[in-house]
Amino acid sequence: MIYTTLDSDEKIITQCKRWEDVPSIAVDFEGEYNLHIYGEHLCLIQIYDTEGFYIIDPRSSRVTKKGLETFFTLPTEKIWFDIQGDAALIYKVYGLKIDNVYDVRVPAKILGYNGNLLGLEKEYLGIEVNINKKKNQQANWLKRPIDVDLMEYALLDVKYLHQLKDVLSSIIAKEGLGGDVEEAMKRVMVVKEPTPGWKNICRWRDLKKWERVYVRNIYIARDKIARSFHAPASRVMAKHHVVALALDPPKTKGELHKRLSGEPQRFQRLLEDNIEKALERSRKEIEGGES
Repeated sequence: MIYTTLDSDEKIITQCKRWEDVPSIAVDFEGEYNLHIYGEHLCLIQIYDTEGFYIIDPRSSRVTKKGLETFFTLPTEKIWFDIQGDAALIYKVYGLKIDNVYDVRVPAKILGYNGNLLGLEKEYLGIEVNINKKKNQQANWLKRPIDVDLMEYALLDVKYLHQLKDVLSSIIAKEGLGGDVEEAMKRVMVVKEPTPGWKNICRWRDLKKWERVYVRNIYIARDKIARSFHAPASRVMAKHHVVALALDPPKTKGELHKRLSGEPQRFQRLLEDNIEKALERSRKEIEGGES
């Protein structure tokens, strides 16, 4: 597919002025979520305005928060599928919110559909796209140039969103469900403050107070190492190992060394030093009555 690349603030702002005169654009993101490097990153924005495809490359040194904010606050309606994860990423990374969104997943859910975008296109448009979605989602979207096959996949995510909105909106109107969609759309656009990672690593509510202290401190110790190596935290130490250490803390340095012996060699020394400190910090917090 042919597309136009917007790889500078100037190009983004100029194109946004043109989009002010169109009723809607279809949008999707590709991101990096601790799979290939440390942290979460916006890697690509795909756009379709019914006349052509565009990509914004946030990895370009000439694209800054100024250009992205111009796009995200554009008054033109942005048609999306499942905005919540993308909105959370933008808020977490840039502190920005996305305006004027129509999430086609909202009317689809109200009509009883709970699947992915490919299934929605098949069910309501009769279009079947044969791609390996999981493989493409787990691709390294940070790499440049982006492979032709990956770019094709990315652009397909926005190609049929206008059609989906038209079909779903028509059904919603006939069923008299417009009010339900409006209220649900407001709810999905509420961006919550990010939950600390240690609360997502296991069933936090089921943990005892002392277990929470150990989970938090060991998680932070692992995260510190991951950040210093710019590596995904899971490659430093698997999350179930973090939880195992927290629920049954080693009592001696020798026991800690033994239990970390299976971790990647280049991280072992740092893991021992940092987790030993995390264990000691946890003991002091528990003794002091902190949680």
